[in-house]
Amino acid sequence: MKQTEAEQLVLPKSYRSWIGPAVAMLLALVVGIILAPWGSAAARLKLLRSDVLIVGGVDQLNGPVASAESFNANTGKFNCIGGLSSRTGVCNTALAQPRFYASVAALADGEVLVAGGNGAGVLCLNSAELFNQLSGSFAATGSMTDAHCFAHTTTVLRNGAVLITGGEDQTGNLVNTADMYNPAVGKFDCSGLGGADPNTGYCLNTLTDTRFLDAATLMQDGRVLITGGNDASIVNTAEIFDPVSGTFGCSALGGVNQSTGFCNNTMTDSRENHTATLIVTGPSTGDVLITGGLDASGVVLQTAELFDSGTGQFICANGVLPGPNGCPVQMTQARYLHTATLLDPKYVKGRYRGDILVAGGESAGGAVLASAEIYDPVNKTFTAVGSMTTARALHVASLITSGSHKGWILFAGGVDNSGKSLASAEFFNPKKGKFVKTGSMYLPRSSPGGAALTR
Repeated sequence: MKQTEAEQLVLPKSYRSWIGPAVAMLLALVVGIILAPWGSAAARLKLLRSDVLIVGGVDQLNGPVASAESFNANTGKFNCIGGLSSRTGVCNTALAQPRFYASVAALADGEVLVAGGNGAGVLCLNSAELFNQLSGSFAATGSMTDAHCFAHTTTVLRNGAVLITGGEDQTGNLVNTADMYNPAVGKFDCSGLGGADPNTGYCLNTLTDTRFLDAATLMQDGRVLITGGNDASIVNTAEIFDPVSGTFGCSALGGVNQSTGFCNNTMTDSRENHTATLIVTGPSTGDVLITGGLDASGVVLQTAELFDSGTGQFICANGVLPGPNGCPVQMTQARYLHTATLLDPKYVKGRYRGDILVAGGESAGGAVLASAEIYDPVNKTFTAVGSMTTARALHVASLITSGSHKGWILFAGGVDNSGKSLASAEFFNPKKGKFVKTGSMYLPRSSPGGAALTR
């Protein structure tokens, strides 16, 4: 007897071999009825097994896209949100607006917030939408008080709110404004940022400096460290957001410098397009690793540093104070536009458990990199860890948190050495310390947003 699509999807082959065709078909029918409100059994099962959401980006024609894809780590395949167009062979439009460099944040209830970013032409967006895993669709969820595009920062706070800072606005100006998404009411408001300014409508509490191309890191105590970026020049300044007071300040960074108005404690070098990753194992637990980037003199950096959360000082990644010329070269490769991913010990097993994987980006010579390296927070050293199957920068890197590939890292999209957007994807297997290819996206995407999906 020929099996139905639903039966093939719902029942493992080993079960079908002995349970009997009649019972198998009955169970498949029941499952199909249960899942009917959310579409076909096939679509529903694919949605339930989605591990990573990839949103927007720039396509091969250098235009922003309005489609999104989900990735199933068990099968190694991407699926189009909203289905695949039979006419064009690419994903149907899913987002309300095409966007790249958008904020993408997984919320505690399983939904995903997509906010801001760059639209068509020079449009800078203040709009936002939510992805619902159950419906497999996006819906508008209000707008931010200000537009935020070109590599602003996005941080999910301990209370579930989402902090969005800096970037560029609709007039092309760099901004020091901040917005906060309140998932309890499903919209942006300024209640966690000192209220709204009655004259501008923006939230009253703002950054100590205008910033874009900076980095923001949620620390163990729930505060947010914001480092570097560009305020018309590349800066070495930093500041901390306190979610209790709803303010940005310098109290844990040596106080305010009265001549500059910025925090006294600064990074060991100026940096933009760098990474900043929380350390969760070893004697440096609670500190933040800052790697690479571009400095104010135009140098692609091969140095790294630590924010010491205990002292509020920035020191070199090897644990020592910087010398007269700053920190020594420690990374195996100078890079920016790269990713740094915590190999979270909650999910990762093996020798790299708790380490930080630094991968891809662009070199000092302008080459897009396939190389990768591991930072060991116990020994405070960087070690090369082979190469990706494809050189890529401006890509997504996301930890898989469940299923057969739990603890692996997905790398997807980005740009290659010819300047073309990539559709390819690959895994990093932390047990073997190797990169392996997986299925490709339906559409090439650089500068997409990405988030690990929760269930």
